Amino acid sequence: MAPLSHLFSPLRIGRLRIENRIMMPGMSAGMMLDEDCNATAEMIAYYVERAQTRPGLMAIGASCVVPSATPRRIPLAIDHDRHIPSLARMVEAVHRHETRFGIQLFDGGTQSSDPVKLTPSGVSPMATPVADSRYTPQIKTLSVEDIREVVGHFAAAARRCKSAGFDFVEIHAGHGYLISSFLTPYFNRRTDAYGGARENRWRFLLEILRAVRAEVGAEYPIGVKINGEDYLPQRGWTLPDACALAPVLEREGADYLSVTAGVMGSTRLTVPPMYEKQGCYVDLAEAVKRTVSIPVATIGRIKNPVMAEALVAEGRADIVCMGRAMIADSQIVAKARAGALADIRPCLADCRGCIDQEMRSIKRGTPGQVSCVVNPRMQRESVCIDVEGASRAQPKRVLVIGGGLAGLEAARRTAFSGHRVTLCESRGTLGGQIRFAAQVPGRQEIGDILPWYEGQLQKYGVEVRLNTTVDAALLQQLAPEVVFVATGSVPQVPQAMLDGVSAAQRIAMIMVDDLFEHGAEFGRHALVVGGDQIGMQAADYLAERGAQVTVAEAHGHFAQKLAANDRWYLIGRTMAKQVRRLKNVHNIEIDAADRVFVVSAEGREELPGIDTVVFASERRSDRALAELANARGCKTYVVGDAADVVSEDSGTIFANIAQAYDIARRV
Repeated sequence: MAPLSHLFSPLRIGRLRIENRIMMPGMSAGMMLDEDCNATAEMIAYYVERAQTRPGLMAIGASCVVPSATPRRIPLAIDHDRHIPSLARMVEAVHRHETRFGIQLFDGGTQSSDPVKLTPSGVSPMATPVADSRYTPQIKTLSVEDIREVVGHFAAAARRCKSAGFDFVEIHAGHGYLISSFLTPYFNRRTDAYGGARENRWRFLLEILRAVRAEVGAEYPIGVKINGEDYLPQRGWTLPDACALAPVLEREGADYLSVTAGVMGSTRLTVPPMYEKQGCYVDLAEAVKRTVSIPVATIGRIKNPVMAEALVAEGRADIVCMGRAMIADSQIVAKARAGALADIRPCLADCRGCIDQEMRSIKRGTPGQVSCVVNPRMQRESVCIDVEGASRAQPKRVLVIGGGLAGLEAARRTAFSGHRVTLCESRGTLGGQIRFAAQVPGRQEIGDILPWYEGQLQKYGVEVRLNTTVDAALLQQLAPEVVFVATGSVPQVPQAMLDGVSAAQRIAMIMVDDLFEHGAEFGRHALVVGGDQIGMQAADYLAERGAQVTVAEAHGHFAQKLAANDRWYLIGRTMAKQVRRLKNVHNIEIDAADRVFVVSAEGREELPGIDTVVFASERRSDRALAELANARGCKTYVVGDAADVVSEDSGTIFANIAQAYDIARRV
């Protein structure tokens, strides 16, 4: 049997035939909207690029069916007939590429950005959603009359979507949104026909499904997305609930089910970071699949077509959702079909570019500004049109100094254009800081991008020189026209924060890079100076290896440069390991007897028994070679940590790859 033959086998969803089992599920990513929440040319380009590789199914993410009394910024609106022409233009563009295109019907309930948030019984989410700062939110408990009106909105929205040419609709009943909150006992505390017994809590969803079916007709495909688990500590929706509901949905006319997990504030996240295993929610879909005969889709950190093939071949799911994988590499379906698996740029589940960037943009009042850590073109497909070999007729000699991620991206992108590129790395391996980051517990997957970069450099003919330090003589020999200085940064001892370091006799003083690169020895009681992403990851590393760890952070928050989803898991891990976190620390004192004191707004406190201090706060950009290259008349660019490691958005994979890409594509 041919490789990936199960994944690329056809399937029927009702009367709709799909050519393969890969689905690009509904996501908020890609929603670039105009002032009336219609799709823009940029949004269409985002979907078209991915449609070109012909996944079996694609869906636009949660789209609003309930009209709002005030103007929205997000998400896509399907609450009025005036939106049909915009939707139709998008459908027409996608349909040129022979993929089945659908859309999710949704109301966010208390998690929406609308000023009036709908709820079954007035219970807010466990965590606070990002709100539109223009309005003071109001919680509205739905009356029975209101429920009937909302059901009608779902049906009317489905009619509009069918009129626009969509191949199917998917009712979003997961993630703690409005329908999900009716299903979940914690949020639904009604005592009427829509609350109490689970059959009553199903009623709202079933009425929506029936109304949608009546509106679109018997043959039009309808999917339903449900949680397999809420992962709430009490009174949540559980897998037995999902397995009981699934056959009822089938009897009521659902053509497929998509099984997801989590609500806002639950113990596991709806957008799981790398701390969750790949395929983290497959077991839920597998259990639901055993209860129905209609196709079941699975979701949750599935980025590898080989894993996707196994899930279908083993009968654990009929459809495999590969959302963030298709953000990271828009061509993943075509590459998988061709067997070019090593050429697939992997999603790292870092979350900083997608879900975290979305939340940050909403807080800034600029919703829709989403990207990808490893794919800086994401949501810029209409303007960043990369042409392989575009500069081949007039190539430049390019020297990249440093083989960290910024250097790797600069080398890859300039070589892609057809320039003659040499990359020099002083170490014996490529990767720089990313190799250190991959040693942190739960974050080994972050190193998955390195084999891809190594393959790309080979593919585009980059000359790689390891164990090579660039100096004036080498610059003269190579005679580059363009130089990228990607020499990174080095950790510093924060002198302004420390007193008495020189007096320490028996305390090991370790720079964080030495901890990871050279395996520096540490004792049983460690103080980590610095509580941002590097410091907290170092604390997790030390605690995993048996040390009792205290983290001293100069500011009021920890791991701020990490995506919120990553930070949530990392903080939880360190709490479980009893890592102590001290914030607003403005001085650390070490006396002649090796006693260690921290001074903060809370006062002066001794930390008994400290035998190791790890410096993981301040870093200094290393850009000395830029002056040397400029002196030779080279067009010189400083990228990555070498350019900036101090500002709020610097020193991250996201920032370093994006900056290197943006500069390199202009060479």
